[in-house]
Amino acid sequence: MYSRHYISERIEREKLIQKIGVGVAVDTIRVDRNHKNGAELHTITSTGIIIIRNEHTNKIVTKLIARPGQIKRYYDEVPKIMEKVIQIARVHQKMGYNL
Repeated sequence: MYSRHYISERIEREKLIQKIGVGVAVDTIRVDRNHKNGAELHTITSTGIIIIRNEHTNKIVTKLIARPGQIKRYYDEVPKIMEKVIQIARVHQKMGYNL
């Protein structure tokens, strides 16, 4: 399911993406930029396509033919995010939640 924006404005890009091939999902990253419509899920595919969906509606907002820097930026934040998740896991372990 596509957003109205994608259908009306991304016809040429979609033709290129179909020529390249969408590939298979390699990773999905939640991106929250405080947009009025909520957070997004950015799925990176094996052919270098990024599919951006609204987290709440699951509608495709857009698809991008990624540049190397775009993909790298997703993973620049991973160490910070993982440290936060590890800290939460430590609290859960201390509370005995994962027995």
